[in-house]
Amino acid sequence: MASRGDKGNGNGEEQIVETLAEVFRCFICMEKLVDAHLCPHCSKLCCYACVRRWLTEQRSQCPHCRAALHLHELVNCRWVEEVTQQIETMQQSNSASQRESFRDRCPTHQEKLTVYCWTCRRCICHQCALWGGTHSGHTFKPLEEVYEQHVTQIRDEVFQLRRRLTELISLGQDVERNVESVRAAKDERVREIRNAVELMISRLDSALKAKLLTLMGQKNSLTQETEQLEHLLQEIEHQLHSSTRSELIAKSGELSKMIHQVRKKPMASFVTAPVPADFHSEIVPSYDSSTFPLSNFTQLQHAAAPVYSAPLHVNGLCWRLKVYPDGNGVVRGNYLSVFLELSAGLPETSKYEYRVEMLHQVSRDPSKNIVREFASDFEVGECWGYNRFFRLDLLASEGYLDPETDTLILRFQVRPPTFYQRCRDQQWYINQLITMQNQHILQINDLKERLSLEMSRNSIAATRAQTGSNTSQSNAGSTDTDNPSQNNPVDGNSLSDSIVFGNQWKFSAPHSIMSGQRLASP
Repeated sequence: MASRGDKGNGNGEEQIVETLAEVFRCFICMEKLVDAHLCPHCSKLCCYACVRRWLTEQRSQCPHCRAALHLHELVNCRWVEEVTQQIETMQQSNSASQRESFRDRCPTHQEKLTVYCWTCRRCICHQCALWGGTHSGHTFKPLEEVYEQHVTQIRDEVFQLRRRLTELISLGQDVERNVESVRAAKDERVREIRNAVELMISRLDSALKAKLLTLMGQKNSLTQETEQLEHLLQEIEHQLHSSTRSELIAKSGELSKMIHQVRKKPMASFVTAPVPADFHSEIVPSYDSSTFPLSNFTQLQHAAAPVYSAPLHVNGLCWRLKVYPDGNGVVRGNYLSVFLELSAGLPETSKYEYRVEMLHQVSRDPSKNIVREFASDFEVGECWGYNRFFRLDLLASEGYLDPETDTLILRFQVRPPTFYQRCRDQQWYINQLITMQNQHILQINDLKERLSLEMSRNSIAATRAQTGSNTSQSNAGSTDTDNPSQNNPVDGNSLSDSIVFGNQWKFSAPHSIMSGQRLASP
């Protein structure tokens, strides 16, 4: 009955709200009031736009009370807007309450759900709990109490979730800060590299200036000497063409002296050592190189087997050239195949720059050498190179194969692309050497312990043998003392009874000779 009363109260509240909404509705358009104004005669509310259109298009009187009315007589009601907003809020609240009330009702009795059946784990109304029969003997609890428990539990879990969310947001912020720090560190490295490169370029410019100064000095010296010679030649030519025979004969000695003075200066004084065109790089290391002469090249071609150069050891890495004199695979018989092999090195893959050069033996001109260079990722035991390095039929005709000695000369060069990688290789090699040193130290210590143990055993055995010998000699000496009539003179034969202990010779003799006397070692 209480629930029905609640339902009645709800309907009453809804009716009141609807009545208020009707009061605050425009009596002309019957819609919500917009810019509400009041008739001073009948106090009816209407929209300002509606009443203005009525008064201007129809007649100058109130459409409700028919009293004479003009626009300036209308009363502006600013408070009506707030009232209509409150009415809308109440309508929305009533609608939500009705929907909630409809959802929270028993589908069987249409009563409000107020009881929670603990046995069935479901919400029921009071009629289902008392007279339904389905829940007889079950345990009941007030729905509000169970609801509060669930709300408390959910709020606790929500609190945990919010705390987790806060932690995740904090971790996300840490990651963002880490991203910013990484970017800042990268930018810092870029600035450092740019500054370092600018300094390197400045040093290269200084080196270039020094080389150019030297060359310009050499050039100026040669230019000065050339100008003097040209001036002298012009003077001589002038004398030859302008002087008479007698004048030329008179000046001949002077001209010869001038020519001799110029020729007296040796040409070797003008020959200077060329300035090297190389510049030291502070970023890219220089190549490590080795030469591989292939003697008896024709025989190697007939053997059709790969040949290997002597190893090139660089910072613990072992490189060697692998050459197929008659070609490899599909190019056999047509091309010389040359590969560079990393036979020992770091366990991980690393990039290296390499260059393979075939020397022109006829002219010895470096510009005619065949050069192939590339950069590849090497693993231990892996080969990179050129299957079609050079045509075999052109080796001799082009001047690369010496027909007299039947020799082909190859030079290979390799380097890491940066000094950083070279330092990494060196550090790896140092670690390898330290590991080997530690292993050798352990082996030496183990051998020392074994030697010490062996020496200790030999010393103990020698001591025991010496003690036994002394005891037997003492017993023999006491017997001779008791029977002095049995004493015999000592002869050389008495020294024959000797005992060997290690590197020392021990002997037993009558008591007249000190027992255990040391003889010369053999």
